[in-house]
Amino acid sequence: MKIPRRRSALVGAATVLALVGVLSGCGDSGSDTAAGSASGGGGKMTIGVPGIPPIFLNTVMYVGEKQGFFKDRGLDVTLRPLTTGADVGRAVQSGEIQGGIIGTPGAVALRATGGSVVSVMGFPKPTYLLASTDPGVTTCESVKGKTVAVDAVGAPKALALAGMLKSCGLGPKDVSTINVGGPPTVDALVAGQVKVAVLHPDELATVREKIKPGTKAEEIMTLAGVDPLEHYTVLVAPKSALDGAAREQWVDMVAAVRESVAYMNDPANLKEVAAVAASVTKEPASVTEAALPTFLSLGVWPKSGDGLDRDAIEHTIEGAVAAGNVPKQKAPTYDDMVDPSVFADATGK
Repeated sequence: MKIPRRRSALVGAATVLALVGVLSGCGDSGSDTAAGSASGGGGKMTIGVPGIPPIFLNTVMYVGEKQGFFKDRGLDVTLRPLTTGADVGRAVQSGEIQGGIIGTPGAVALRATGGSVVSVMGFPKPTYLLASTDPGVTTCESVKGKTVAVDAVGAPKALALAGMLKSCGLGPKDVSTINVGGPPTVDALVAGQVKVAVLHPDELATVREKIKPGTKAEEIMTLAGVDPLEHYTVLVAPKSALDGAAREQWVDMVAAVRESVAYMNDPANLKEVAAVAASVTKEPASVTEAALPTFLSLGVWPKSGDGLDRDAIEHTIEGAVAAGNVPKQKAPTYDDMVDPSVFADATGK
């Protein structure tokens, strides 16, 4: 596999295209409209999840489905995988689906460009990490001058790399990046075509399983470790749904997701949750079982609270403005983006 090599800025105007793309095509209708409108549907809800196949984060939704937590609350939930979080945001905004999981920076951009989605629950801790198969690259500082595999200019892994490098005083000009992303990054590391990459824990577990004997893949740092306030993803609903007849459905949805989170954080359920993750991500169960404790220890699915910490959300908004991805005059406030009352009502269910 030949990988094009390029030196690129890790943040900038391209990010606007990546994030604001959630609004493109908002006038389109979709095949899932029949699954229930945003204002009702008799308990039917289609929820978008990013990735085809879905990324590891979405395991929380599939556990809820498999364990019957949605059904127990009278919800008929269809989980619909879409290629990216931007696609999920676009589908929610257009009314194709009733809600979904999108990246918090994408939610900021969506609100800044006039979107009317609101966050009802958060998965706050980012799972991005910097990994190396080069024994000479073991610290942030030693990444200087190296080539790092990311997803694309302005895309989430590239932005995560910028955040991690900033922690040791490095910037975009100190590294070269190549745009790979997803499974091809894993394949490139295993084949030795690239030796430093931004990964998720399950991707690192896959590299370690496949890499040739005698070669080690080591974690250098995590974004959550160097920027604890950076917020990862949110579960969003149309604002109109929370003000209308569908509000009770969303209270039940959040209550069911809370049950799923509790189930996943119980060590007794590790193997079963890992099996669900394997069925979702299409990775071997050995990989998901190895990666799951890392996701849990990061606090990706928080054991308590709504995952919508004000300081973290405001930090992410400020970061979007500082990076030039959202104009300051159009930046949403925390109260624009979040409706904590849904979670508060769900805690009594």
